[in-house]
Amino acid sequence: MIDLFCRKSRAKASKGKREISISAQETRGRVIAESLGLTVRHVWREVGSASRFRTSRKARTDQDGALKALERGEVGALWVFRLDRWDRRGAGAILRIIEPEDGRPRRLLFDNGDPDSPGIGLDSTNPRDRKELIRRAEEAREETEMLSERVRNTKTHQLANGEWVNHSAPYGLKVVLVEVVDEDGDIIVERKLALDDASAGCPDDPDRTRAQVAFDVAYTLPVQGESSRAIAVAVNVDRIPSPTGGEWAHSTVRDMVRNPAYAGWQTTGRQDGRSRRILYRNPQGERVSVMHGPALLTDEQQAEAINALRGGEGSGVPRSGAVHDTRSRYLLTGLLRCGGCLGPMSFSGKGYRCWKPSAGKTCPAPASAATALVEDFVYQRWFGRLTASDVDDPLIHVAADRWMARIQPEATADSRAAMAALTAAEHALARVWADRKAGLYEGPSEAFFAPTLAEATEDLAKAKQRVSATTSRRGIDISFLMDPAMCEEAWESAELPLRRDLLRLAIESVTVTKARARGVRFNGWLQTRFQWGDGTEDSPPEPGTLPVSSDSSTDLPAPGDV
Repeated sequence: MIDLFCRKSRAKASKGKREISISAQETRGRVIAESLGLTVRHVWREVGSASRFRTSRKARTDQDGALKALERGEVGALWVFRLDRWDRRGAGAILRIIEPEDGRPRRLLFDNGDPDSPGIGLDSTNPRDRKELIRRAEEAREETEMLSERVRNTKTHQLANGEWVNHSAPYGLKVVLVEVVDEDGDIIVERKLALDDASAGCPDDPDRTRAQVAFDVAYTLPVQGESSRAIAVAVNVDRIPSPTGGEWAHSTVRDMVRNPAYAGWQTTGRQDGRSRRILYRNPQGERVSVMHGPALLTDEQQAEAINALRGGEGSGVPRSGAVHDTRSRYLLTGLLRCGGCLGPMSFSGKGYRCWKPSAGKTCPAPASAATALVEDFVYQRWFGRLTASDVDDPLIHVAADRWMARIQPEATADSRAAMAALTAAEHALARVWADRKAGLYEGPSEAFFAPTLAEATEDLAKAKQRVSATTSRRGIDISFLMDPAMCEEAWESAELPLRRDLLRLAIESVTVTKARARGVRFNGWLQTRFQWGDGTEDSPPEPGTLPVSSDSSTDLPAPGDV
């Protein structure tokens, strides 16, 4: 049997360069297979960007699958249209095939490239071609490294030359192509930034440009004393699309105020991995202009806006010696969801609220709930569901797995990896027998069936042994969760981090809906929907089945009555 590997670069097609299609490559491969008397078992197809300018190799699932099938002996040969379509990791990728550790013969074939007469250009079984295969594989690797170095050098030159190297421009600016004459008298094209005079999409003022909106966001409103959240709300009220086309967020406003590009200066990415842009300086320590025409702001205006925004919201710099604590400080953060937008609810003031209004975004029905009421209600529901469950309840099994993950995280990871390996081994064995039934191991290919079957059977046996040795719930006792007295005692003695974990043993999320009117007390039975860890979800109660007191609240039952 033989596999075919066909690949086409999407990047080349986008530049107008003609490249043989995948279907045409497959046709040529099938002609070669037929001439050699081989049966095509599988065609691996890959369409993607040619990552010739990258130092790190991208994940290529089809290529890795083709290579693995050949190395494991699932097929005896692999046909590839071109060597540079195969791999750019150098001679190592070729040597693993032509000199396998198990000594079983494998054959790697490359097309001759003749458009009129398909044939074999290079054959790994031909001693004269082995040296050529290794040489060309190394050339492909060296070409990748050289091109990557050229791109880095080009980008460094463009930054220092004041060219905009990013794909898109900041909001309110646009990329323009400017022709300039270099020192040799040649005309070259440079990418610069200019003010964007396109409409901002404001329904009430169609003539308002994106540059004008950017000026208001980055200067006018901050110096008037508006906070970043208030600015985001104001722009959303005007129904102006954000840079991404959705709603404005306070973080977007903050980044725009601090972006050096609005003052006309070149920027570069942060070295700590964050998205905010910082001012670029050339090797001489000088700032570099990136504008074609006037900048949106002057240096003085940008400094004034930054100081105004910082004065209204604080600098964000911790006090000397202070350490920022990132641990969760509230019981239900990360667990509650707003029923209006299905986004998370954060703690604010005296309760939990939908995060969008405080971030300058809009929610159709922002939910809120008082801390004591919602925390007590969630606890009562959690308590009642677990203490009413049987040992064989699926929710108890989920809780046991999660409790195991908390107290023995390494053992849980091993158990999940073992189950994944078992599933893969079962599929591999089933695939061998399916190929046998389809006739792929008939004739000359019969010799490959026995070793392939033995290897798949051995892998399955090892996987089963590993699963038996890493059973996730072995020795885990969570009976305290099903006994009311023990469960209540465990909850009362637990600190906040443990209480958060205990709730998440059984609860996936709690969706809270907005109250029917302002000032109405939180009613958990009418305003919550629980998603449990076993995949089940509570249905809303039938109208009239729950008593409602005169103050529009429902008394919570005792734990044993839930």
